Amino acid sequence: MDFFERMKSSLKEDYPAFLASMDRPFARSVRLNTRRMDRDRFLAESGLDLERESPFTRDAWIVSGSWGLHPLHVSGAMYLQEPSASAPVDILDVQTGDRVLDLCAAPGSKSTQILREKPSFLVCNELDPKRASVLLSNLERTGAVDFALSRDDACRTARRFPGMFDKVLVDAPCSGEGMIKKHDLALTEWSEANIRTCAARQADILDAAYEALVCGGVMVYSTCTYAREENEDQVRAFLQRHPDMTQEPIHKPYGRPDFDQAGGLRIFPMDGGEGQFAARLRKAGDPEDRREPSREKTVRLTALEQAFLQDMQVSFPYYYREKNRLYGMNQPFLKGTWKRQGVFIGETVKTRFEPAHAFFMAADCARKAELDDAQLDAFLHGQELAYPMEKGYVQVTWHGQPMGFAKSTGKVLKNKLPKGLRLLAGSQVRLPEAGSVTDGTVTERKENQEA
Repeated sequence: MDFFERMKSSLKEDYPAFLASMDRPFARSVRLNTRRMDRDRFLAESGLDLERESPFTRDAWIVSGSWGLHPLHVSGAMYLQEPSASAPVDILDVQTGDRVLDLCAAPGSKSTQILREKPSFLVCNELDPKRASVLLSNLERTGAVDFALSRDDACRTARRFPGMFDKVLVDAPCSGEGMIKKHDLALTEWSEANIRTCAARQADILDAAYEALVCGGVMVYSTCTYAREENEDQVRAFLQRHPDMTQEPIHKPYGRPDFDQAGGLRIFPMDGGEGQFAARLRKAGDPEDRREPSREKTVRLTALEQAFLQDMQVSFPYYYREKNRLYGMNQPFLKGTWKRQGVFIGETVKTRFEPAHAFFMAADCARKAELDDAQLDAFLHGQELAYPMEKGYVQVTWHGQPMGFAKSTGKVLKNKLPKGLRLLAGSQVRLPEAGSVTDGTVTERKENQEA
């Protein structure tokens, strides 16, 4: 049986609407990073053609067109996302102070959405090196501070933290049927054998995620596929293996009930999103039994590090140093090996301290260079700018939003934007008042990725 035959069998009278949706453009949305900008200011200043509010999460809107080069996207004030992809975090209902595990996190849409809700801490994981680097880039761009990024097998990561997380998101690797409209390869490579392979891997990840969940905690399992084997069947088998887990009904103003009417939620293209399944699961027991992870002691700053942070008038409660690299965070660092934990502040090279791009995307620095539209376009292309101001490192901003950093000579800003984040020649930043312009690409070059 091929993909469309399976969909016809599953959807029955809804199949014609599903088939018609395949001819419509792929749905797009922008989600506001409220740690960067409030809603009223975004609506007043973004200049985006917002078609309507997204039903899947707060402070998000359906849009058309390509907005990857909009300054608010470059600065991390907004995130581009398939609309229904924001539903699992909405269903997870992260509360301030929660410890959260995002077990299959790349490219970072859900991790950045979780951080918007101000959990006490986020551990996110991605095994694939390239995808993990994209995840880190998105965390840096959106100004993430209190997180740890693991590049490991999802099962090993979960089992490092038994009974420690209030909320766990398993947005599982799946057969990706919801991406068929966007990627022709997804249909070309579709097979029932791949569905079975994905389902087996998902079961292993769910069992490991169960171990990381605190008693009384909540797990959301989600996929972007339509296959029953990876959705309803997967949840039913998990509940049979773990009788102390119960499925909670999802009451949301979007989507439709799962095929089994068991409390899960499905979103199809005719529901305003491209494809999403979610189930909300709770572990029995007392959340007071939450275990504490092992923490690192904060390090003392060197004279060079202290001088730089005092110059920027920025401080963090906790610091960690790996070789000559300094990191900062609002809570103690976790012990263990991580691709990244906290904000990369910079590194000591011989007798000088060289700050990192990530620091200037996360901090509110005392010394800023506010750029106009033309200056911003030049800066994002890696150009130096005539800009008389005090000498030293400076945070570069546009409408108050961080764009990177430079070093002032007193008359000129020496551009420090990483080469892998600069716009390609011939491209142009998409300014709100400029309308449609030639789209460029922000590339991620290997030599600029952290090992």
